[in-house]
Amino acid sequence: MYQVLGLAFDGCQASGLCSPFDVFNVTNTIWKQQRGADTDLYNCRLVSLTGEPVSCSNGMRLMVDSSLEDAPPADLIVVPGIHHLDAKSLLKNLKSLDKERHWLQRRVQQKTVIAANCSGVFLLAETGGLEGKEATTAWWLGGLFRSRYSGVKHRADQLLVKNEGTYCTGSMTANLSVMLTIVEQQVGRQLAQSAARTMLIDASQSYASPYLFIQEQTDHQDSLVLAVESQLQRDISQKLNMEELAKMHSVSLRTLSRRFKKANGINLSDYHQRIRLEQTKLLLETTSLSIEQIVERVGYSSQSSLRRLFNKELGLSPSNYRQQHQQDAG
Repeated sequence: MYQVLGLAFDGCQASGLCSPFDVFNVTNTIWKQQRGADTDLYNCRLVSLTGEPVSCSNGMRLMVDSSLEDAPPADLIVVPGIHHLDAKSLLKNLKSLDKERHWLQRRVQQKTVIAANCSGVFLLAETGGLEGKEATTAWWLGGLFRSRYSGVKHRADQLLVKNEGTYCTGSMTANLSVMLTIVEQQVGRQLAQSAARTMLIDASQSYASPYLFIQEQTDHQDSLVLAVESQLQRDISQKLNMEELAKMHSVSLRTLSRRFKKANGINLSDYHQRIRLEQTKLLLETTSLSIEQIVERVGYSSQSSLRRLFNKELGLSPSNYRQQHQQDAG
């Protein structure tokens, strides 16, 4: 039997603990069905600093099985994301987890395998367990991660990074993929694939490239520009009207243009074109939507305008881009 511990604390992301435990529960069920076994393959337990229940970031209350002091040896420790509103609040919440960090640091030194998700990767990095290694985190936290952990090679293009003894993930889907990877390594590919099919988990998504442009543009702290960026991303199919946009945010067009260029290094129209391009790439990579459907969803005037843009920016057509990505994934 494999022992899995989930590190619970106030403000943790419930999905970072519950979803991995669900993967192991489904694996246990399939294992019993296929082998006629009476015992579980994975024993999953939640642990917290004092052994008291914790309040997750979504308001859920989680009962735990033991305190950190009484936690048993483990084959795997799962570290969920840490709730935050911005970089300042993340660092404040990270500081409040100092006792959890010391406990996790001891487990790292004992060579326990650690799987950290999203902002939880910061807690793993605080232990020194990622020093000299590669890591990834949530795409919007890349700049902060690089500046804080200069000894860690940040892989912004990856949603999942594996080192000896550690796994780092930058999305919930990648976090599920890690659990399947661990199942495959411990008990074989057949069982892992059966669990993936049962839960309809696509373990092939490991690249964060469609989000990199947006990440690069949000390292600034201009609240006006952040609000405008959010609106443009949300209303991506709408035609850009900069005068109306400035009016909606109670500033002059000149002020909006100046502050946007200062924050991002590019003007509004170029930014709008780039997020449309990145969204189109994402839809080509991850869906079976036709080119016509993508044109309508993203807001291009015609299929020909999309083809011209792709040829200009990437040197190939949208159809060829999709074929190339499918070949790379294969």
